[in-house]
Amino acid sequence: MPVLTVFYIKLLINLGLTLGIIWTITRSDLFSRWQSGNDKLVFGLSFLLFRFVPWIGIFLIVNEEPRGDIPFFFYKAVAAKAGGFVYRDFWSYHAPLYAYIISIPVWLWHNARAIVLFMVLMEAGILWLTYQTYKSRSPRALQLAIIYFLLPAGFMYILVDGQEEVWFWGAALVMWRYTLKQTVNYEIGLGILYAIALLTIKVTFILLLPAVLVLVKKPVKMLIVMAAIGLPAVGFLYWQIGDLFLMPIRHTEQLMTPNLFSVGRPFIEFFVKIDAKNSGLLNWFGLLFTVFVPVFMAFKSRHKHINQVLPSIFIACFVCMMVFQASAMGAYVIAYLMAVIFEIIDIRKTVHVVVLLALNWLTVVQPFVWVYIKQPAYTSLGMFGDISFLFEYILEILNVLCFLWILRETYRKIAPSENPVLA
Repeated sequence: MPVLTVFYIKLLINLGLTLGIIWTITRSDLFSRWQSGNDKLVFGLSFLLFRFVPWIGIFLIVNEEPRGDIPFFFYKAVAAKAGGFVYRDFWSYHAPLYAYIISIPVWLWHNARAIVLFMVLMEAGILWLTYQTYKSRSPRALQLAIIYFLLPAGFMYILVDGQEEVWFWGAALVMWRYTLKQTVNYEIGLGILYAIALLTIKVTFILLLPAVLVLVKKPVKMLIVMAAIGLPAVGFLYWQIGDLFLMPIRHTEQLMTPNLFSVGRPFIEFFVKIDAKNSGLLNWFGLLFTVFVPVFMAFKSRHKHINQVLPSIFIACFVCMMVFQASAMGAYVIAYLMAVIFEIIDIRKTVHVVVLLALNWLTVVQPFVWVYIKQPAYTSLGMFGDISFLFEYILEILNVLCFLWILRETYRKIAPSENPVLA
């Protein structure tokens, strides 16, 4: 199927999902009643309607081939299934265990579509666990879960493209639930969970660690536990493959959009010429802000228990990653979108709903437009004489503004008495 045809179909699906979100928002009383007695049925039917049936339609009936990263995931899964050693026998930009995890569905069905279904099932499991965590906290928890199922970004990036970034929230959620249950002396368990996450998902998850260390009562104890697990793992990898295990870090050098650098580049190039092939310094500069802002927020809330602020700190961390990292791209919104729905968005407020819908539409439309017009790097203002470049650049700006709005609302939740700071 032609790329443009696929894009137009995505736009129609986005419109239908948006209308579904609007209807769901207007039926709070109905979902509140369902949450009290029929939540499993409603959640299950929503999964079937908005994930499983579309998966059947796209990949079995229409027989579309999986897109996005799925072909690369399938390559890794097949190699892992065959007994290959990660980084040495096959490429991987994920943590060492990731390829072996996604090989599980390939054992059952040797097809890339199996990995897409696996991602969908993982997302549903994380959403159900999120709903269960918030169920006692909000009468709108079930309504928010169904709204998430309807969000265009989740539908497109997970169901269609099989992205795995929602696993970040899954790992943070497990850690948060542990601190809710274990309110004292939680550092050992938290350290074990964090170390497992780093071996399982992506090295990017380590960006959250400095802020977490500010929040815990005994950070050294947590670090010792993590080191007891992580150092032997790193030592074993080095023994087997040398420094090839650094492959995931090297993947962060590619410049992407939308982020603060991509929208600021036309002005930055007035003063400094950027070498796109040697841009590691940009990400190191962005890394400072990605780590500093969540650490600052954690410091502001250090008098609170970690289980009161961990979801917000998680959101702040990965929003900052998308804002400040020059290698950040739109698909990363999946990392924190589920957390934002439950923790930040108030569906009773029009502005919140508008920003949520705008973010989802922009996240779907902007990457396609950028790729379709040959991935331009805006190195001068003169490039905006091309109307297609100007249109895509405006989409990037709107995207970044949505990220900054989420960051502001997250800060307000953490430090409500100090709203003027980011107002």
